[in-house]
Amino acid sequence: MECIRKGSGKVQGLDVSGKLDAYWSDALSNELESCVHDGAVDITLNLSQVSFISSAGLRVLIVYLKQMRAINGILRITEPSQKVRDIFDLSGLSELLLQAEESKDTVEDLPPARMLDDGSGSYYTFELVNDEAGELSYTPEPDAPAHQRRFPQLSFPSSRFGFGIGAFGDVESGARTQFGEFLSAAGITVCVPSDERAHPDYMIEDGVFVPSLSVYSGIAADAVFARELRFEAAQHVRGLPLSAVARLAIGEEHSAAAVLMIAETVALIGTTLKISPEEGLRTFSVEDIRGRYSFTTEPSYQHCVCVVSGVVSRHPAPYLRPLHPEAELHGHAHAAVFSYRPLPAGQIDPHSFIRSLYDEERIHTVLHLLYDDRNTLSSVESEFVRGSIFVHPLRDLQVLSDTEPGPQDAEQTDATASGSGV
Repeated sequence: MECIRKGSGKVQGLDVSGKLDAYWSDALSNELESCVHDGAVDITLNLSQVSFISSAGLRVLIVYLKQMRAINGILRITEPSQKVRDIFDLSGLSELLLQAEESKDTVEDLPPARMLDDGSGSYYTFELVNDEAGELSYTPEPDAPAHQRRFPQLSFPSSRFGFGIGAFGDVESGARTQFGEFLSAAGITVCVPSDERAHPDYMIEDGVFVPSLSVYSGIAADAVFARELRFEAAQHVRGLPLSAVARLAIGEEHSAAAVLMIAETVALIGTTLKISPEEGLRTFSVEDIRGRYSFTTEPSYQHCVCVVSGVVSRHPAPYLRPLHPEAELHGHAHAAVFSYRPLPAGQIDPHSFIRSLYDEERIHTVLHLLYDDRNTLSSVESEFVRGSIFVHPLRDLQVLSDTEPGPQDAEQTDATASGSGV
């Protein structure tokens, strides 16, 4: 079998020739997957030179037909050979597979895209609601003696988002030894307990049930997102770094913003806790940091989809650090990482899409995102191919001066280990 790819970007085509049997169906599936990864939402599949198609080949067509519909895209099967058409007829799939053959339908027109300032990609926005700037609530790292420490039980309904270090349950049920990275968005709270399993667990809002957890330290905000911003890296660019995405999110009109992002990844850089901060003495020695934190040693989680909760500010503030040595923005962000799923074209309902990720995809981990400057030749950031950013403007945060201590940064050790952090 031979498969020739035509076009690029959102509209692509595949000319297939030969036998589409069980052996070659995987090859076609890989080509279709590659088209979707590259951002195609309108794919034409020409089968005029296909002499045979088996049940395995039919399955690939059906799977990707459904997948394209799920992302508001189109898969057109055009000019099937007579032998292919006969098999479609005998299997009763002609109406399903060929309904778009003569269709003039196109992918939903999108708002005009604007180029980023540096020419690295394009973006457009959907206005959602007009909402007044909100405020953050902080849970500072405890400084009382261990036996006197109290950890608030914080609830996270769908109207609240947050991130930090926490654990499901209360202190009496063992939360003290389980504190790990968490984030909450769209009524779902996910946490990676700092035990030998390090397996993400999550709770979903359902009726009267609202997720809650014990918080060691973190940030939360009641957020009604004012706009959705869609971005996509240019074809000649590998991906947009986190600092560039943050610059898009905060725009020109805000000094600070709460950000919820759903994005397809190029790769991620970050860390997770391996040992609860309540366990033993904490120091800033290299040995202690390596024992307590699991760092990505290289860009990881390529071609995944992630949900990011974060805060971006033009000024230093509690819990916030420079996004990059050369960036003017400060921020802090956690990412829940899932197996790959393409983002649908057009406007996204974040609640239903995020819930579908938990229901249908594998969750890998929760990362505290960092930039890595251990390589003196370059600084590495998390990068994203395309995504959807939901923005909630914030009132001026409690700005820190060079001498003003403010609340302790609960994850300062993360920044120390890598040079700096988000």
